[in-house]
Amino acid sequence: KFYEEHTADLLLHKAAKAAFDEIEGKNLPTVKALQTEYSVLLSEKKKTYAKYHSIKKEMKNILTAKANVDRLLGEDISEKEKEKHKEQR
Repeated sequence: KFYEEHTADLLLHKAAKAAFDEIEGKNLPTVKALQTEYSVLLSEKKKTYAKYHSIKKEMKNILTAKANVDRLLGEDISEKEKEKHKEQR
């Protein structure tokens, strides 16, 4: 009955024990080292996100300009087709 009620906890404990057995002899990183690594990665993420955001904004502007050019050229093409159609009549 105990095993049935605590199966998830026991499996989690076994998995944790197996993970720690794999790194036997190796030292675990200190909390300070983990915090330092986390802060470095977080600042790197912020820089990368800022760059991503500016590139995304630039891409949006380029796509808007392309759509405008396509629309203008599309109107020019349709006007030329109308003129050709009128000449053929």
